[in-house]
Amino acid sequence: MIRRKNALLDTALACVERSIPVLAATIAGTPVGDWITDIEVAREAWDVDEPPNVAITSCPAVAIWRLPRIAGAYGKRLYEQERPGVWPPTMKLPEGDWITCTLQPEGALGPMASGVEYVVPGTSVVIPPSITTDGRLRWDGSKFPLHPLPTADAVLSKVLRAEQEYVELHGRIG
Repeated sequence: MIRRKNALLDTALACVERSIPVLAATIAGTPVGDWITDIEVAREAWDVDEPPNVAITSCPAVAIWRLPRIAGAYGKRLYEQERPGVWPPTMKLPEGDWITCTLQPEGALGPMASGVEYVVPGTSVVIPPSITTDGRLRWDGSKFPLHPLPTADAVLSKVLRAEQEYVELHGRIG
């Protein structure tokens, strides 16, 4: 019997190998069980006929950020214009906001755009290639977690600049 590739297993294992805790989640994004940090436990959870979705959380290896719809989209374009060697994994949420991942900040960050939120450790975020009620989730810009992450400042400073430029043109965000 030929078995198709299990991308959810591959993602869960890649995260755990990079010290990013994973959590099984339902199609609705509801967490199931406890955070997994062991390769063999992850293999048992995802090496099944119908693997669960994969959720991660901010941890020492990754900072997860929620970005507002307009500033997040434009900030992403500003970041891309610099043609960086490291692209942040970015995912559009159904309501229009964005999730992006960076390295943890090394020190205090400067001012941030309105609505930028750090996803605190322990808060689960369902990531691609999971399938949700809205369809298959997709990353834009990287093969997370295989590629290195950009710094938080490199990404968030572009989101702030995007908000400032948008406000100059339109008078307000939203």
